[in-house]
Amino acid sequence: MARATDGAAAIRDHEASANGVRDALRERLGADRFAVWFGDGVTISLAPAAAGEPTRVVVRVGSGFTHEWLKRTFHTELCAVAREVCGPAVRVEWETAVDDASAAQADRPAETPAAEPARSGRARRQRPRQQPASGAAVAAARSGSDVAPPAAANTQRVPSRRPLGIEEFVVGPSNRMALGAVEIVASRPGEMSPLVIHGPSGVGKTHLLEAACGRARDLNPALAVVMLSAEQFTTSFLQSLHGSGLPGFRRTCRAADLLVIDDIQFLVGKRATLVEFQQTVDALHRLGKQMVFACDRELDALDGLGSDLLTRLRGGMVARILPPDYDVRRGIVAAIAAKRGLAMPDEVVHYVATHITRHARELYGAVNRLEATSLMLGVPIAAGMAEEALADLVRSSGRSVRLADIEKAICKAFGIEAGSLQSARRAKNVSHPRMLAMFLARKHTHAALTEIGKYFGRRSHSTVISAQKTVGDWVAKRAPIVLAESRWDVEEAIRRVEDVLRAG
Repeated sequence: MARATDGAAAIRDHEASANGVRDALRERLGADRFAVWFGDGVTISLAPAAAGEPTRVVVRVGSGFTHEWLKRTFHTELCAVAREVCGPAVRVEWETAVDDASAAQADRPAETPAAEPARSGRARRQRPRQQPASGAAVAAARSGSDVAPPAAANTQRVPSRRPLGIEEFVVGPSNRMALGAVEIVASRPGEMSPLVIHGPSGVGKTHLLEAACGRARDLNPALAVVMLSAEQFTTSFLQSLHGSGLPGFRRTCRAADLLVIDDIQFLVGKRATLVEFQQTVDALHRLGKQMVFACDRELDALDGLGSDLLTRLRGGMVARILPPDYDVRRGIVAAIAAKRGLAMPDEVVHYVATHITRHARELYGAVNRLEATSLMLGVPIAAGMAEEALADLVRSSGRSVRLADIEKAICKAFGIEAGSLQSARRAKNVSHPRMLAMFLARKHTHAALTEIGKYFGRRSHSTVISAQKTVGDWVAKRAPIVLAESRWDVEEAIRRVEDVLRAG
């Protein structure tokens, strides 16, 4: 009996010590960062040790990738807190969980990183600032803003607001992979380069780019960081070219330790700029430097960038951000209200998150409307007031999809010439997207069969039924579909069009 009692006491002591290690690690990393990396997918426990051997702190992680990355990133911190809690004779061991549940959970920390904007002082290394006749050379950022503005041309991204950090980014399934990639490239620049983040407007791509710059500078203040939009890159390049400042422009961009460029879809069709961009990518890649790019669609939809450049971009890491799901929308609304000190009942948070569904900017607009209405009327924010104040925003967010919207979304998603879906052509590169359009029209609109057939080339209602059945069979068989001279997985094609519809 005494032995059993001693065993139970030992178990309680081990559990208390393990909890102590977790609490100490949480305090060292911060609650948000700890939750991201050591949430439900990771367990920390104390294992029995033989007499005279050090105490064993065992960290169990679901997947091998996550295991190795967490070990490289947090082993030092874990050893430090383990010694604080358990004494100097302690050893931290990392294990990969083998059960399916743990493996599924382990995907979460590997895909959920964090970053915050830079507030560091001036870096130790200075890049020369070029000031050609056109005044268009780009200067690397060295202090509070992401990029120092040049003397005569506004070619840098200089936010009019404070850049957002991870503490303001609500984490969910829609953005975990991209957040995880940002954390990796910020902590180990050059190891996963280039990183390409893609997703529709309003899902937080620019936020993540700013966060990557800030996190990288916080970890290494001497890092040379340049952040531009693709339009700024283009303007600076052309002005430098015409103003004889091209060597300075190249020296600045290609000497960056971290080059961040937003909206690279803007480069499509700009032949000279694309050549310069590709040469910049090649130069930084040879030097082992980190590049982070963002665009509003997948790389496969950016054929205009050229096959060579697309191959280089695919050689790093590509991470997608989806429109926010309900939990993320709810978290965004609650975070905005808390930051502004607004007393917003849970039922109002739920109402906004349920009815404003397309992207985060609309959520900010909804909270702005509620705050203004409350101040104007002198009443607290409540359910009835919210429904009345947001009525037009809710109608706009939930607007019905028209046949023209379907056509426009397919043409935009795959670079198909406008009007081709209404033509009489029967080639696969037209007939397949036309059938897909009919399928999506049946799914997302209330249009009658005859109306759909008439819109898409004056076809009969039986043609629409046949198209719906054919695409349904493709989906069931995961068959390929020909769109804009390329072959696509049909489910991926449907998702792409629906992303465009959702983004408006």
